[in-house]
Amino acid sequence: MLMESNKICVVRVYMNPAFDRVMMIRFSESAVSRIKTSSEAVLMFDTNDHPVAVNLLHAPFEGRGYMPLDKKLKQYIRQRLTEIGVEIEIDERSYFVCGKITDIKQHPHGDHLHVCKVDIGSEQIDVVCGAKNAKNHMLTVVALPNAVLPNGLLIEEGTVAGIRSQGMLCSLLEITGGKKPVRGLIELPSDTVCGSAIDIAGLGETLC
Repeated sequence: MLMESNKICVVRVYMNPAFDRVMMIRFSESAVSRIKTSSEAVLMFDTNDHPVAVNLLHAPFEGRGYMPLDKKLKQYIRQRLTEIGVEIEIDERSYFVCGKITDIKQHPHGDHLHVCKVDIGSEQIDVVCGAKNAKNHMLTVVALPNAVLPNGLLIEEGTVAGIRSQGMLCSLLEITGGKKPVRGLIELPSDTVCGSAIDIAGLGETLC
């Protein structure tokens, strides 16, 4: 047994084409300070001995690059992690929601940036955005903190040129992992409810 933990994790899964049937799973952004190996896995820990990532060996998947966390993959991950003694709860909440831009102002420190006030149903948040088509009353896809884009990028709250940004407003470029390189914010249908979860899988085909 390598480790036991009941931590809720936002999981990112990557199949590296350089290593045959090695599934790389990232749990957090912490730096790796210790590595433990077995015949089935390589487990990485931070300085507090919490799991940062695990490489599962002999994974029966042919995918390459970041993989969508569908039902089959989640079931496989849970089973394999249980076998090596890692107990996690995968955070399955949707962090992609419909948001309505209710106010848009010029960023004080960025000529090509705007500060958008966005209604996500339960609250209003501030998001810094550089899209040229951002406008008042627009319904669009908001990636909230802990959202994972198809390219594996974890969205976090931060600052952009000194202004707080609580997520990201999305284009098809982001939500399709570059397969639909369409810039400019996605404009959702007018009857989409603010705060409702948006399933980004296949959204590029729906909107194009």
